[in-house]
Amino acid sequence: MALLGNKWLWLSVLGVFLSGGLILVAVGYLGLLVYSGLVSETPIVTLLLDIAIPVVVGIAVLVALLAVSCVGLLWVLVRNASLPRNDRIATIAERLEREYPPLRSVGLSELFTPPEPSAEEQAERALAELKQQYVDGEITEREFERKVDRLVANDSIDEARAAHERNRMLDDRPNQD
Repeated sequence: MALLGNKWLWLSVLGVFLSGGLILVAVGYLGLLVYSGLVSETPIVTLLLDIAIPVVVGIAVLVALLAVSCVGLLWVLVRNASLPRNDRIATIAERLEREYPPLRSVGLSELFTPPEPSAEEQAERALAELKQQYVDGEITEREFERKVDRLVANDSIDEARAAHERNRMLDDRPNQD
């Protein structure tokens, strides 16, 4: 839904339709002139030379505007596309950025790098690994319980640190009174 609210999308679409439509009108006008020259048996070359410079310049400007609008439209669509994020694609993007330095300004590697897992996700992943080790018989029940207790204690310590840091930041900020 955010894509439809993007002003650059609508500006690009407007540019594509306007320039494309005007190119069609200009080409149709040229076709009409050639047809009328053929029907009236006047020399087409002199007729076309009379209007060639302004029409060719106008069409060139419209083609340039169409190209810029198409590139802008593609850019908006690509930037808003739902891209897969994984380390493998990010590594390929980083390699491309090293090989072709102008690509660094695009930031491909940041687009494809997966976000860092949250503390909860890390804890869930660690617990799942512990369960798998216990099920596979790699650790005993006592080791499993001890490691789970340690994991839960680390979570509580992390939460306590975060709360302490949050309170310290609130206490350190200047009074707004």
